[in-house]
Amino acid sequence: MTRPFIYSILVTIVLTTISCDSIRQTRSIKAQYKDIYIDQFKLTYFRQLLMKSYNNSNAVQELIGADHSGFTEPILTIDDYKLIDSLTTNDNKYLVVDSTEDGRRAEGAQGKRPLGFILNKQTSKWLDSLAKKRLKLSGLKNSWGN
Repeated sequence: MTRPFIYSILVTIVLTTISCDSIRQTRSIKAQYKDIYIDQFKLTYFRQLLMKSYNNSNAVQELIGADHSGFTEPILTIDDYKLIDSLTTNDNKYLVVDSTEDGRRAEGAQGKRPLGFILNKQTSKWLDSLAKKRLKLSGLKNSWGN
């Protein structure tokens, strides 16, 4: 009678351990997809703002074309691309207006300053927060690991 009891406890422990590993692995996969999505969102924002702020110049197109950063499969939704396009258009308009304002800069420092502006946007918590909100709205997060 003790032997079957011990065996049932061992089987329960083994099944619980296997189940926990499966749950941990699923969470890990979901965390990876979340990171990929956020990185792709920020990279797309960066590329679009860089292109717009340099008037879609051949040099920027060549740089972006030669770069292999990001994920090759589509991750973002069409609505994500539309939002990023709208945001980067507005950011570029701000850069144009900012470059024409007199009195804010030293003499000889006129013109757009896109690199510093883009760097500030990329490192801000605002863009991370926006990407996380978009991930939730996309519904993709719930479909991973199922």
